[in-house]
This record gives sequence, structure tokens and C-alpha cells, in this order.
Amino acid sequence: MLIPLVAMTLFWGLSCGTFIVKVPPPQDNKASFPIFELPVPQDVAHANYLGVSEPGNFTLTQIKSPVLIIELFSKNCTYCKIAAPLVHQLYLTIQARPELKEKIKIIGIGVNNDASKLDAFREKYYVPFPLFPDKYGAISKKLDLITLPTFIGVKNMGDGTMEKFLVQSGKFQDTNSFLAEIIEKAKLEEG
Repeated sequence: MLIPLVAMTLFWGLSCGTFIVKVPPPQDNKASFPIFELPVPQDVAHANYLGVSEPGNFTLTQIKSPVLIIELFSKNCTYCKIAAPLVHQLYLTIQARPELKEKIKIIGIGVNNDASKLDAFREKYYVPFPLFPDKYGAISKKLDLITLPTFIGVKNMGDGTMEKFLVQSGKFQDTNSFLAEIIEKAKLEEG
């Protein structure tokens, strides 16, 4: 019985281009979130989208939005490729709603991917939001990544901290339902 489980886990890990096996942490609805730095996007539109413009690095708390959705993915992950059109639609849906587009931002973190792999993924799947490389998996380790793709919803608490309110492992089924869940769990006013 153990051999098929190990074989299935190995197959999944190889098909996603990364191999991460961990025991899931308990789901705490009000868990603090590790703060880490990312490079300011070189693309001016992406920097403006996030509200960061100074050269160098920024922390997630500097993003000009009360809610941030972080997609952890890999260019080599089959499930991430399947989820890409849904994530694209989620971004478009948020941007089409004036009451939400400044309240919810999305970024992607490419686990075990360098910048060139992210550029190829962006081009192939028309990713309109900023993507950041996590070439050696340091960020994904801080976030206790279990599977790909994973979506993490965090709220900027306004005091230099962030609070996790959502973890969705695997692709979501419906853009509108997922957005409604984000709004509800983040206790976000739509007006």
C-alpha cells in the first residue's frame, strides 16, 4: 500500500516540475503572514498596478491595496497551466469592477522558476499581473507551500503586518464564486 502512494506522490511531483511534500499546517483563519521582499517590477505598468515605484525591493505591506491574492505556481506544473485562464479571468473580473480594482491585487510567485521561465509563462498564458521568480524556493518555504497551484489571500493590516485569510490549494472551479469567497473572507466592503 505504501509503494503506490510513494509512486503517485513522485509522479505528481515530477509532473509539476517541483517536488514538495509536507504535512499541511492547521488552517488558522487569522494567521499572521511572513513579510518578505520582492524586487520592484521593471515593467512600469506592473509597478503602478502595485503602487510601488521606488527602485530596489519592496515588502508586501507596501502594495497599495487592502487585499492581496498570491498565486504560487510553476511554469512546469500541468495544473498551474490549466488554472492560468481562470486566474486571468479573475484579474479581468476584478479590474472591471471599479469598487474592487483598487481593493484587490494579484501577484504570482514562480516556484523554482527564474525570470526567463516566468516571461515565457506570462507570454503563453497572457498573465496581466506581476510575476516574481522564486528560483530556489525560499519564498515558498516561508509560506509552507504544499501543492501547486496555491492561492493565498492576505489582508494588509495597516501596521506593517499582514493577516492570512484564505488558502486555496489547487485550481478554483469558478471565477465568480472564488471572488465572492475572497470578498466574504476578507470582510471587504464592495461599495
